[in-house]
Amino acid sequence: MDPLNLPPLRIDLFSVFIFLGLMQAIYLGLVYVVFPAKRTQSSVLQGLLLWSMGGFLLEIFLMYSGLIPHAWFLVDFSEPLGFLIGPLFYGVILCLTRGTVPAKYWIHGVPFFAYTLYMVPFWALPDVAKYNAWIAAYHPDLPRLDYSYPYPTDPLLIREFITPVTLFSVAVYGLLCLRAVFGFFSSQNASIWKPVTEAQKRLRLVPFILVTVFIFVTVVKIFNMEDTGDHWYAAYIAFTVYLTSFLHIRSSNLEYADLKIPEKYQSSRLDAETQRELIDRVKQILERNQPYLHPDFSLPNLAKEAKTSVHVLSQAINEGFGKTFFELTAEYRVREACRLLKGEEGAYLKMEEIAERVGYSSKSSFNTVFKKQVGMTPSEYRKSAQNGIV
Repeated sequence: MDPLNLPPLRIDLFSVFIFLGLMQAIYLGLVYVVFPAKRTQSSVLQGLLLWSMGGFLLEIFLMYSGLIPHAWFLVDFSEPLGFLIGPLFYGVILCLTRGTVPAKYWIHGVPFFAYTLYMVPFWALPDVAKYNAWIAAYHPDLPRLDYSYPYPTDPLLIREFITPVTLFSVAVYGLLCLRAVFGFFSSQNASIWKPVTEAQKRLRLVPFILVTVFIFVTVVKIFNMEDTGDHWYAAYIAFTVYLTSFLHIRSSNLEYADLKIPEKYQSSRLDAETQRELIDRVKQILERNQPYLHPDFSLPNLAKEAKTSVHVLSQAINEGFGKTFFELTAEYRVREACRLLKGEEGAYLKMEEIAERVGYSSKSSFNTVFKKQVGMTPSEYRKSAQNGIV
């Protein structure tokens, strides 16, 4: 391709800011996915989210700066990533509010894979087609090269409206995130306006982040009617990456942070005898009524049955049992699961049925908790029980 047809390089504040954000996204993705202190669903999803954002930054940096001629194959390569941002962010929120993602979470990746296949015909075109696409988006005043397309590359007109379609996808998942966050605070009888723990404070940021994204996108579109305004989007994404880096430095263990209300925030401490009486009452309730077998079992429900407040009960469990409410619940549920798996009835039940019987609505959640408690999967435990090993 004739170099004279290429616009001059554009290395300015935007390109430098975007490039540094790209480097930071790659590094943080490695920290969360490849080199985490403890690899969890949350850390993996955060890392994939950062890499997806990095994909946007890479393409926009090359297109905006004018370096894209050195990598024509990267023109529009990040378009499918727009269908990953929402699902990945939603997955992170689910991990923070529920501890895990549902078993069928992978369905949220279908639009990404479908649109990736849809883009293959365009990616297969020669460089001259990529040049025209770049010029049309970033230098509409320059003439395009003559090229006869051998086949339609956008038969469904999805690429023509990919920006609003992507923004719609992000908006839908934004609403799902809001529902998850508000539902979590409601289930804990906590106020989103008065969070207690550090993790709750960060969950409170979710509505603020989504509102600012909506305002930012609206303003960019209003003032950039004649071009894409992609460099503004990239600058915002880069800023988000920098903010993530800052939060990671302040607390690298966000994905393990306690989402529940700790005892140190209570107005007063329990005396030893009152705490002992409350612990005995809790044990009686758990062993006699087995409320933990219900999927909707929660700290407020137990507090109501024990005739005390959520705060006081949380303090008593933390100090009396030496564990959180969720750890205590998991212990009782796993204990019941072990009893079922060792019995005659359990030998014929599916794992999904056993999971449901002990209070888990997700088989994957049940497997994760069981293995953490026992050191083997439920299937392995049942096999060991049948062989008389456990």
